[in-house]
Amino acid sequence: MQNAAASLRLKLPVLCALAIIALALGIGFFEHGDLHSAWNMIRIPANTPLFCDTRGFTHAIDCVLHGQDPYHVSSFDPWHRLYNYPPIWLEARHLGVTSRSSNLIGVLLAVCAMVAYVLLFNARTAISAIIVLLALTSRSVLFAFERGNNDEAVFFLLVLGFLLIDRLRPELRTRFTVLLISLLTILKVYPIAAVTVYLDQRNGRRKAVLAGAAALAALLLTTGSRLPLVFANTPRDTDLSFGAFPFFYSLAEHSVHSRAPVILHHPGAVSLAGVLLGVLALVVGVSLSGRLDRFLPPLRSDHARGAIAIACLSIFCLAFIAGSSYDYRLIYLLGALAYLVDDIDQRVSLRSVPAAVLILMLLWKPFWLSISGEFFDGLVFVMACAWLGNSLSRGAASLATAWRRSPSADRKTGQYAQLIP
Repeated sequence: MQNAAASLRLKLPVLCALAIIALALGIGFFEHGDLHSAWNMIRIPANTPLFCDTRGFTHAIDCVLHGQDPYHVSSFDPWHRLYNYPPIWLEARHLGVTSRSSNLIGVLLAVCAMVAYVLLFNARTAISAIIVLLALTSRSVLFAFERGNNDEAVFFLLVLGFLLIDRLRPELRTRFTVLLISLLTILKVYPIAAVTVYLDQRNGRRKAVLAGAAALAALLLTTGSRLPLVFANTPRDTDLSFGAFPFFYSLAEHSVHSRAPVILHHPGAVSLAGVLLGVLALVVGVSLSGRLDRFLPPLRSDHARGAIAIACLSIFCLAFIAGSSYDYRLIYLLGALAYLVDDIDQRVSLRSVPAAVLILMLLWKPFWLSISGEFFDGLVFVMACAWLGNSLSRGAASLATAWRRSPSADRKTGQYAQLIP
């Protein structure tokens, strides 16, 4: 009973945040008579009907049931959008899902996200409780709820998957991690970046390559020729979004106005610029070595929360480089934020507070901000790349040191006899 009470206390900020959201929507619904107005009352731009991203695949199912291709036909969508999810979501029609299921599916996606937040966050101190409360009532989290985007389901599966894998025998963890990454990639593509969870392990590069190959093969087998259409039909927007495209477009618009229209017509160059910026930050993180530990806790994949943080940071970085993602995809940063909160709760130092505040500023970034808002996008991206580079390189170095000290390595250098009494 005491253990249950203690666990509940750790989850109180999460439960309070969810209660605040429910209360705000309840008040808005009571005053205005509909959820659309309730969302707008708390400054979340809402569409009519609600859960417009959920309707992206439920109405696409209607299109399929009428014998047409939603990747080319937009007339079934309420906003006349072409379908841009992997085909696996269309298989939900075999479970009876149609556009009439949209509200139910949207609510279920929100519940999945809530469960993930409850599983992920613990708060033992006042500072960590405030951080959790602010994170889960942020604009990006509310935006994901309102849109009913399937990133909520992917995030839930990522968190639950790594927590369950952590309970398996060590020899089984690699196999199930490959299965998890492959499943998430089939659902959303971006999670293929989670192969970085292997890079601080023994034979990590080989495992990462094999896991990436398995995930890519699964994606191609399930998506096939539709994959280019998934990318082509995905909008590239500078509003309500983050990524290399809005970041560099905003910089150009506020510095060299003549270059802004050029960026609109060269999305590949923008992604390349994102790659270069990420590589530069990665190199800085590697070169700083242990000095960055004064500001960020080293990432370790040998436990669930570390693996979740690495996977989420990598997915965020890939989404940034890809060009443009709507701000609801920033919920992946919650995996890294939970890792920072755990570090704060250890009471060793407050080194993780500035990074946590920076992530909060991005999660709370108002829709109407332009250059200053996109500045936070780039700053968090640089921090994420440097954090990954520093921690993963340190993990590789420690593994190399351990290998040199192993009996097999000593045998190769002729020192094995010295270890035998």
